[in-house]
Parts: sequence; C-alpha cells; structure tokens
Amino acid sequence: MGSLRVVAFSALFLLLLVDLEAALIGEKQWTTYKRQFNKTYAPEHDYYHRWIFSAVDKLVRKNNIEYAQGKVAYFLKVNEYSDTDRSAVYANPPSMPAESIQGTGSKPANYKYYHEIQGGIDWRESGFVSPVRHQGECNSCWAFSTAGLLETHMAKKTGRRVAMSPKHLLDCVEKNGGCDGGWVSHAINYTRDNGISSWESYSPYKPQNDVCVYNPRGNQVLPRGYVILEPNEKKMAEVVYNIGPVTVSLDHLYTEFYEYSRGILSIPDCRNGKGFLKHSMLVVGFGTDPEGRDYWLIKNSFGEKWGENGYVRLARNAGNMCGVASLPQYPVF
Repeated sequence: MGSLRVVAFSALFLLLLVDLEAALIGEKQWTTYKRQFNKTYAPEHDYYHRWIFSAVDKLVRKNNIEYAQGKVAYFLKVNEYSDTDRSAVYANPPSMPAESIQGTGSKPANYKYYHEIQGGIDWRESGFVSPVRHQGECNSCWAFSTAGLLETHMAKKTGRRVAMSPKHLLDCVEKNGGCDGGWVSHAINYTRDNGISSWESYSPYKPQNDVCVYNPRGNQVLPRGYVILEPNEKKMAEVVYNIGPVTVSLDHLYTEFYEYSRGILSIPDCRNGKGFLKHSMLVVGFGTDPEGRDYWLIKNSFGEKWGENGYVRLARNAGNMCGVASLPQYPVF
C-alpha cells in the first residue's frame, strides 16, 4: 500500500513539473529578454526569475488581446521590471508627521471651481516640469516626487525652473528611510528648515544611501509647510488647475502598473486605503481623452522608457483609483 502511495505521489509530482515547465517561456525568449535588459543571474536564481517573467509575459499578452478588442483602455509591454519580485521590496515607511495645513489652503485670485474648468491642464506646457528621472533599485520615489513638486512650485513663484536634487533628500532627510522609503511630508519639512540643493550642486544621483554632505545656502525660496487635501478628486483637480502639481501615493504593486506602456490605466483590484499606498508620484495635470475617459497625468521616476515617456494616465473620477486622491500634498510658501 505504501509503495502505491509513493508511486502515486511521484506521478503527481511529475505532472506538476510538466505543467510548470509548460508555463515557462522558451529559452530563446528568456535569453533575448535578459540580453535586452542586461540581466545576469546565478544558475540557482535564473529559474526563479524566468518563472516570474513567464507569468508576467502571459498577463501582458492577455491584456493586449483585450486592449485590441476594446475591453481595456491601456496597453502593456514587458520591461526591466518584468522578472522581478515586487512584493518583498517595500519596508514599512516611518510614521507620517501629524502637523500640516488641512483642507485646500488659501485660494488664489480668479480661482476656478470644478464646474468652471474646461479641458483640464498640463503643467508641462508651462516649462516648470523637469525631465523624467530614474530612481533605480532604490525606493526613493518619495525623494523624486518631492524634488519635482518643489521645483515646479518654486518655478511658478519665481518664473525660473531649477531642477532640485532627490539625492540630497535621500541622504539628508533623517526622518525618512532612504532607499527603504519615506514620506513627502517629512521631506518638505526638512526643506522648510534646511533648504534643498539643485540637481547640479549636489552629488550625482546614485540609488543608494550615502552620508549627507549638504552645506546650507541662503537666498532660497523655501516652503513654510504643506497641505494635505481631502480625499476628493474634484477638489484635487481644482488645486492642480489653480495652484499647481501635487504629489500622490498609489497602491501600485501590480503587473498593470509596472508593465504599463500607454493608454488610460485602470486596475480594478487596487486599493485606496493609506496603508496600501507605497509609491509616490507627481500629478502634473488632468484631462479627458477623445473617447470621454477622464484621466490624471502623472510623472513617474522609472525613466523615460517606462509608460508614455515616463508618464502614466490614470483613470480619474473612477472611485479614487489606486488611492490617487487619498494623500495628495503640495507645498505652501
């Protein structure tokens, strides 16, 4: 009886191995992918990454069939992230600071309310938005979104755009976790008290934690705090239109996000609770496509080869998609 059980178990195990092997992409495709994105793995790790890539590739193909059929509004493409495990890389960030200006802050003259806004806005057209950067293998999205936020609002105030240094924030904001993540709120408070270096004046960006080497300089336009908006997409659109870009945090650990290539992204399974928001980005505008679909225009820090030249259009007025309106922030000067 025992031998029969062993035989049955062995047969089942072999069937599982056959199914698993059948699910893997071919050796030629795997080799081509690794060569394209300069990937090398020790033999004991190669199979694991190939298995991840195989599952992602299958989902990408399935999505793009649905895109061609008009069932989804976004197209996916395999990229440098397609063989990586996203679930284990985000440590718990430090606690968020309590002090902030709540609501929408003071309204500028000629403030337009949501029903008065026609066609949306794209702050890139103002010349105040710097080029898309790449954070590399470091959870420094908070530093990139903060630097992008401050440089756009400083440029709006002074009429001159100066690219700000996420590396300065990464090294020097002690209340954040460096490459283990952090909050925009802590970073803005740091710049309030210490200032921020330009991209050119601080050490070149490296995706790692280094010793802070900042020497404060005077004559900077510095924020005196920040505003956290109410979780309301229409109020958020008013602020983006009238005041300027805002940082947001998303629940983003999905193939649809990482392999996003173009179109208006919508992830039905993503969540909007603050505990799920792991990735900080910069909303630089919003609009509506020719098919009548509303979207947020969001700058990422995955480089220009990701998405639409480094940007994603995320579904707007779609039930706070992925938490886009759960934690919007902007600086007050």
